[in-house]
This record gives sequence, C-alpha cells and structure tokens, in this order.
Amino acid sequence: MKKFTLLLSAMLFSVMSFATVITFDADVDKGNAGTDSNNAAAYTITKDGVTVTVSSGILGTYNNEMHYRIYKNQTLTVTSTVGNVTSVEFTCTANDDTKYGPGCFTWSTGNYTYSGAKGTWSGSASEIVFTASSNQVRATQVVVTIEGEGGGNQGGNDDPVTPEGATEIKGLVYADAYYYEYDGVAYYDIDMYKDIDMDTYEYTYPEVYVSLEAKSKTALNGTYDVWYAGYWKSVNDSVEINETTPGTITIKNTDNEGNYSVSGSFVGTDGKTYSFNDVVSVWAFDFDNYEEITLSEGGNNTDNPGTDNPGNDNPGTSTGTITFDADVDKGNASLDASNQTPYSVSKEGVTLDVTKGIIGTYNNENHYRIYKSETLTITSTVGNIVSVEFTCTAKNDEKYGPGCFTWSTGDYFYSGAVGTWTGNATSVEFVASTNQVRASQIVVKVATSTGVEDVTTVVVPVKVMQNGQVMIMRGENVYNAAGVQVK
Repeated sequence: MKKFTLLLSAMLFSVMSFATVITFDADVDKGNAGTDSNNAAAYTITKDGVTVTVSSGILGTYNNEMHYRIYKNQTLTVTSTVGNVTSVEFTCTANDDTKYGPGCFTWSTGNYTYSGAKGTWSGSASEIVFTASSNQVRATQVVVTIEGEGGGNQGGNDDPVTPEGATEIKGLVYADAYYYEYDGVAYYDIDMYKDIDMDTYEYTYPEVYVSLEAKSKTALNGTYDVWYAGYWKSVNDSVEINETTPGTITIKNTDNEGNYSVSGSFVGTDGKTYSFNDVVSVWAFDFDNYEEITLSEGGNNTDNPGTDNPGNDNPGTSTGTITFDADVDKGNASLDASNQTPYSVSKEGVTLDVTKGIIGTYNNENHYRIYKSETLTITSTVGNIVSVEFTCTAKNDEKYGPGCFTWSTGDYFYSGAVGTWTGNATSVEFVASTNQVRASQIVVKVATSTGVEDVTTVVVPVKVMQNGQVMIMRGENVYNAAGVQVK
C-alpha cells in the first residue's frame, strides 16, 4: 500500500520560533521561600515576566532536597504579563499520582496530563492555578512556555478544540483517510497515529480514529461533526466515543505537500473528554473504487471541486459490476428444501458454485441458500474479483445473516444484512461455517483491463490493529480482524 510519509521538522521549528520558554529551577530560582518544614509560608518567584506563587510550602536546602514544595490543598499559580501561557511542564520527585507526584494536581483551566514524573499543562491563559488536591506535590523544575509575537496556532488551526479539563492527545503524525459511501451518504474514516511498521502493522501510539460525514471526496477542510471516535493509548488500552456527545473535528490544509492541522474533542465512554491538536501528513483512498485520492489543496468545501481522482495511477483499469439477483438469476438450482443439491449460476464471465443448497420459489422465498458447512465459490474469467457484496435475509451473525461466513482469502466485514468482501483474486470461497446463509442478492466487482496497458489493481485491506483491535468502520458499525461486528 502506497503511503506518503512526510517529516514535520520544519513545521515544528516554525511553531517553536514564536514561543518563549522560561525555566524555573528549584536549585537556582529560590525566591522568598521558606527553607525548612517548620517555616512553611507563601512564596513568590518572578522571572522574565512570569511569576510562580505558592500559597503555602517551602523551597530551599531542607534535607538537601532542592524542590518546589506545594503542600496538600495549597496552590501554585503561574501568571504571565508578557503573553499568554501555552504550556507548563512540571518535573516532580515522584511518579504519577503517588505522593509528591504530578498526578496530585487539579487545575483551573486548559488541559493537563501526566506520565511518570512529568506533568504537562496546555492551553492559552494569562493565569493558571494548580491545586495539590490529593496530596503534596514536589517539583524540581517548572518550565513555562508563553506565546510571543506571531505565536499561537502556526499550523493553520485558528480555533483548536481544547475543552477545560480534557485529556490532550499529543504526537499524531500521519493520517490515513478512507472515503466510502453507505446508504447514499459519503463518509471519511480518518486513522491518525504516530508511526507504523508497514511489514507487521505494529503501531507506535497514540492513535485516534474518527468517522465523519464527507463534505467532498477530494477536499478535507472545515469543521465536521464526529459520529464515531476511538483513542488508543496502547494496543490494550483504548476508549471509544460516548454517543450522546459526538464531538467535532476541524481539519485545515497547511501547505501543498499533504500536511493538515487537525483539532477536535470527544467524550469517551469513561466520561472523560479527550482532545487533540496536531499537524499530520494525510494519505487518502477511495475504499469503494480501490483508488488513491489526490486531495485538493485549495481549502474549499464545494461538493464538486473538479476531477475526483486526477492522480489515478492506473488509467487502464476499469471495474465491472455483475449483479446476481436470486429472483432472476436462478441457474440450475433446486427449487425446494427436500431436494438439496449443488448448484451454479453463471453471468457475464462470473460463476457462483454452491456445494449444497437451494434457490428458487420454495415458500416464495427467493434467495441463494448455502447450507451450514457448505461452500459458495465465486470464480471470474473476465478479471480479478475485487469486491463481493451479499444482501442477506437476516442480520449480522444471526442464522441466515452475512456474519456466518468464513472466507479463503482477502478481507470481509458485515453490517446488518450486508456483508462485503474485498481483495484481489480470480476465485474466492465462502463457507457457511457457523450457520446457514441466505442471500437475496450477490454483487461481484471485477477489475478488467481496457487494453491500454497491463495494470495492477490496487486493493486496500480491511485495516486491523494488533490483537484484533478495530481499524475499519462501515456505516454505524465497527469490526474486528475476523470481520465480526463489535459495535
């Protein structure tokens, strides 16, 4: 699978050049703090227009421990007169939410996260109050970043979504955007992540997956409502969207090299708010037509911005669609349940072969019936099969539904009464492994050469995370590596 992997160093340096960093080191910047535990008092330290004020604590040489000490239920306030504070980083003497660690803080505005001995606040304010709510906090260093002239969101995102108290997701670098249509509605599923090993599909986290209704096939710009979102801290640590609070995402093109600023937020099923604001390199793909999308860089949201795929690398390929309707295309199948036999149906160079089943007017139910443990084989002599869509008489993995199949090659997922296989093969076998399957219609797409040149059909597999975590969604449903619906 072709991917564009563009480094963002220049962008990051650009952002950094508009910020000022002031470091408060407890071994050097002592202010008027007390020097022992019997002399806890309010103290203030001012440096380069930024002031750190502690309501009650100590700073000094007590027990030779050089740190800023904020006692339980006391506050540390960061104030700036030279520009809004955009980041505060604490280096503590303990980890996470243990006593003295960065996880003991609550805060007045913006967003705050911690990992190990590091605590990081982000936002935009002239004053932030940190309260040592659950326990005393001890910090050896406090690093404050303020926006200077021309600072702010250099990535092109003028209105990042950073709700108060949200957990901020940092480090998103790449994004795969999948365009598809479902029930007459166009969607983009966007998978954002830090890095990936393309040989093993192992991810470097964090990873954020959002699904939204597309405004245009060839443009990703503007603010969108998010109807599904997921956040993975690691392969085994994830949270999904709380559907009562779907959230939004803002996407803006930053240059002509496929880089986009993305910012958004959603409320997880755990009740917490998660936000992200990064610049990512976007690669887009049309899932229905199996072709790469060249995104326009103009930033408009028109529904018809021009040619849908000016960057198609395979102009000699077309896709033929052959529809098998059980009410019309009956082949040599038996007509009643007491006469189960193999049957085959051929049409336009594509053949359906069933090892045992019926098709016809039995009980006035016109459908292709594949009995449990029997096999449906689809073969093409006119080009490789790239897609098979089943419309069944039952839903999901219920008896007669599309979720009862296993398959020989490629990828398969299902939603409601519809099952969809994708791949690249002249023959595909579907076994009704868990129960009988009944399909009223089977639609087969084949890639055929127009004679212009020999071509290779580009196929996108259903993307799956390690250990079966979901990487692809269809409509309102989510699937795991085995094609089983999990949402």
